[in-house]
Amino acid sequence: MSYPPDLRLSSLALADGGMREELGLNASWRAVDESRVLGTGEECFQRASANLLEFRAHRYAGVRVRRDPVDPDVVWLRVGPTLSPCRILHVERTPQRTALVYGTLPGHVECGEEAFLIEHRADGSVVGRCVAFSRPERWFARLAPHLAAAAQSLITRRYLAGMAKQE
Repeated sequence: MSYPPDLRLSSLALADGGMREELGLNASWRAVDESRVLGTGEECFQRASANLLEFRAHRYAGVRVRRDPVDPDVVWLRVGPTLSPCRILHVERTPQRTALVYGTLPGHVECGEEAFLIEHRADGSVVGRCVAFSRPERWFARLAPHLAAAAQSLITRRYLAGMAKQE
């Protein structure tokens, strides 16, 4: 991983209500927590879960995903000219929640972790959520951190829209 091992799965802990300070996420880490109602009902939940776990939400966001042929827990994310490796840390599938968490590996544009969640709530609503912590890693991201943050926010909103997408 390209970030401290004691922060592993902190994005999931943040999503579950953990406090930044308690998790060791000081001010050097940018935190993102965005959500969107995707629809209602079991069919919406199943579709959104498949869109997430089959990386269709990523494709909709303009992120091409390729699994590493040697290690299937490593994925390579291509955004424009950049290619960034991540390790899948956690996959969860329950009747009420689907989660995918990956952390950055050396060579990623950013350093950090992202949790993607889909929740089927008691009221029938289906909510997509992205929770991440990161900081710029590669030289061009460090040179223009505000631009990198804006790009991350745009892609995050597109991930959420991609979760709801009907093919």
